[in-house]
Amino acid sequence: MTSEATRTKYPGMRGGETRVMQQWLRIHESEFDSFAYNVRIGVARDPGPAFTDAVRRSAMLCSQLRMDCVASKGKQSTLIELKNWAFSKAVQQLALYGAVWRMDFPELPPPALLLVCRVADASAWTSAPAAHVTIEELGIG
Repeated sequence: MTSEATRTKYPGMRGGETRVMQQWLRIHESEFDSFAYNVRIGVARDPGPAFTDAVRRSAMLCSQLRMDCVASKGKQSTLIELKNWAFSKAVQQLALYGAVWRMDFPELPPPALLLVCRVADASAWTSAPAAHVTIEELGIG
């Protein structure tokens, strides 16, 4: 079985996010059954039949929220946002993802919300507990 941590690319991720994902996976990959990247949630808005199929598909994808990673163990999902430098905006993002996830998948347990970063500023640490977001700061390396 190929390790997720050895991948050189992950769908939807830029170089910095890829390095953060690889570093986190080296530590935590064995704790999960599966990983999905570039996951879209929420209601897609269709601009209608006046547009080509390609334009409609693009508009629908762009109207949904995009999560960096969903790690799963059984029915329990962990929504993961990756940042080199994390601020309170990333915490807010994850809180929104969690709320929309619960609407999209009411039959599943509420997801864990995880912000993985190299460094988090004070605003992220201050806002995370109220939003039920866990921050894992990997450090510069």
